[in-house]
Amino acid sequence: MRIICKMLLAGLIAVPPLLPRPSAAQGLTYLEGSVTRSRAPVAGANVTVEGGNAVRRTKTDARGRFGFSALPIGAYVVSASAGGESDIVRVELTSAGASVALHLHLKVIGTGTTTYGVRPSLRGSGTDLTLTQTILERSPAATSFPNLLLQLPGAARGANGVVHINGDHGDINYIVDGVPVPQELNREVGSELDLADAAFVDVFEGAYPAEYGDRFAAVVDIGTRATAGLPGYSGYVEAGSYAAIDSTMEYHAPLADGNLVLALHDAQSDRALDPPEFASPHNRGSDVSQFLRMTFPLTVSDSLNVTLTHAYQTFQIPNDVNRGEPASTDDNDTQQDTFAVLQYRHAIGDNGVFSFGPSFKRSGIRDFGDPVNDFTFGENVNLENGGSPTDCADAVSTGNFTPTTCAYSLFSDRTATDAAFTADYALRSERHEIRAGASYDAADVQKLYAITLQPGNFLAPIYTPSTPGAAYTVTDDAPNIGHTETAYLQDAWQMGNLYELDYGIRADAFQLSSTQFHDAASQVSPRVKFTRFFGPRASAYVYYGRFFTPFSFENVSPQAAFLLNLPLQRQVAAFDLRPQRDSDNEIGGHLPLGSGDLGMRIMQKNATDLIDDTQVGVTALHQDINYAQGRIATQTIYYQIPLLRGGRFYLSANHTYSVNRGCETQLLAPCFGSPTDWTPADHEQRWGATGGIVENDTHGGWISMDGEYGSGLSSSACPPTTPGFCKYTPHAVFDVEKGIALSQNLALTLRIANVLNDRYYITYFNAQGNHFSSGRTLYVGLRFADEQHEALTVSRGRS
Repeated sequence: MRIICKMLLAGLIAVPPLLPRPSAAQGLTYLEGSVTRSRAPVAGANVTVEGGNAVRRTKTDARGRFGFSALPIGAYVVSASAGGESDIVRVELTSAGASVALHLHLKVIGTGTTTYGVRPSLRGSGTDLTLTQTILERSPAATSFPNLLLQLPGAARGANGVVHINGDHGDINYIVDGVPVPQELNREVGSELDLADAAFVDVFEGAYPAEYGDRFAAVVDIGTRATAGLPGYSGYVEAGSYAAIDSTMEYHAPLADGNLVLALHDAQSDRALDPPEFASPHNRGSDVSQFLRMTFPLTVSDSLNVTLTHAYQTFQIPNDVNRGEPASTDDNDTQQDTFAVLQYRHAIGDNGVFSFGPSFKRSGIRDFGDPVNDFTFGENVNLENGGSPTDCADAVSTGNFTPTTCAYSLFSDRTATDAAFTADYALRSERHEIRAGASYDAADVQKLYAITLQPGNFLAPIYTPSTPGAAYTVTDDAPNIGHTETAYLQDAWQMGNLYELDYGIRADAFQLSSTQFHDAASQVSPRVKFTRFFGPRASAYVYYGRFFTPFSFENVSPQAAFLLNLPLQRQVAAFDLRPQRDSDNEIGGHLPLGSGDLGMRIMQKNATDLIDDTQVGVTALHQDINYAQGRIATQTIYYQIPLLRGGRFYLSANHTYSVNRGCETQLLAPCFGSPTDWTPADHEQRWGATGGIVENDTHGGWISMDGEYGSGLSSSACPPTTPGFCKYTPHAVFDVEKGIALSQNLALTLRIANVLNDRYYITYFNAQGNHFSSGRTLYVGLRFADEQHEALTVSRGRS
């Protein structure tokens, strides 16, 4: 630790700041470039960058160089002019930064702009990727965040929109416009972020520097909708199978010296969740969201950014009629999320940036049971574990309450409110980039669980002696109050042209209390990565990092857990959830292969108190649990080629080993037996592959395809007697989309999802049944934009 601190101090007193170089930054990044005329540098040229809801200007130095700091990731138009000559380029700016070259000449009317495509950064992990606005608009998988995440290397599908990446347990860290998104509530259905609000997505899959914390399956850094220039609009409308309708309308306009973006999104379908059987009734859902982003330049070096998102989702819980559940059962779920960010950004010359400000998150989930139909007389949800269909009815009629599980009915109303403050600082020189930051989050989780047990449950005669055959309701209304503190310091030290050392340290702490428990934990985590470069397109690295992942701040109280787990749990247990602590070892790199990049990553993660989740009874309510140990190993190759006009081709192959050891936590899942060896995680998929292409034509149309293969769980974990044979059964799914340009800014879209109609199983039998993936579905739609605004933007440059 003393060595790390000395190295960081050396970085802080490094050589005076010089020109910026590409580097990673959370939410904000850097753009550098040069301006020449007849191959000679041009000093004093006017350079303008437009995008990210703002316009920034500077002049070139004596060497014809320029730089901009504190730019959000996204798409930009960069122009330069001097002496009556000009040039213009488009650039997709990722968190790794970008370098562009402008060559002054006399303007030619009616020509297009030079476009700089996105290549993977050699300074990230071997399988990081960037999804630009063009990809997000034209990939057939980019219909929701779960579908988009399934195309990542090492992704495996879980039930109801859950995605597991790199063998982990769905722990995905979302960052919106540079600010981490709190995720205090346990979710089984839906997604709290709307993909329609994203304009740019950076995905980091490993080798995390100290600035990233909390969740480590993947980091998804989202740049929201942004623009600059004249007023305009864009949007789409789409309709398809299962009465699906999806539409978005976006409007942007100058606002004082800044810009305003406003978007509305509305979607609904009769197939909102993967059902217990393909024709399952009662499965309608909707998703309505609103988005607002405003950016105000205050001075040449200062700006204020405001981002506001709100989403409201509704879900009907589909019925498992094949196993006797009444088709009239009307269990429903609603989810509502509001996230607001206010960030003040100060550019420190052309080499640094300081950003800080508050954020607010409010999430609410409500579950509505239907006790009359949930409690079908005699229904036993434990049939697969030896129960009899008549157990519950016999218990009521004979008074012999055997240890069995009859149906539950759930009502829940839970709301998490987070008030946070974050601050980040970065300063770069020719050899070093120093980054530091801190955050504080105060969380208030208000919850009301009312879980009613059907007559015939083992618990009923114990707690209702006067009416032993009556239903019994377990209630938990104890609020949870949590506080989280983080701080980090790191340096990227460029040790000449061949080597780079990234090293840093991170501190995490949390405190959580309720009426029945109080808990707190902390950890100091070192991270170090050494990279060897073999040219502009080749590198290799080794990495070691310690990770700290708190459990969810929404927890069923020990008393409620005790009542729900009788007869397996005979006394109230202590609150025994623990944070997960990991040691992560990784090697990887990049190799040029033709015009593309071949990324490689081999990772081994050893976890103590590995966090998973379990279902509360037969409800849609989930709860974090711990295994004593976890071991995750993954080997991935990822090939990417940037194509003309913003397209791309990609192909990945992955092998993952994910196992757990020891009993689960005693709160909700008592140890069934005494496991002494490693057992596969329930989401493990040994082999997987993804691939796809977005090919744009010269007329404004495109053809795109995404494909996903998964091998499912290993045969030892899924013998032929397993109900449904296996969770996440072997499958191959392909989606295809064709965009036909009707005019310069109007396109007809035709999309087929699951072309091969592979209706595979997603999960084992449980209280909500075997989940099926969607079969073949068809969609037709229109995409449109303000033609005058778009045409004006294109006609300003040259090819």
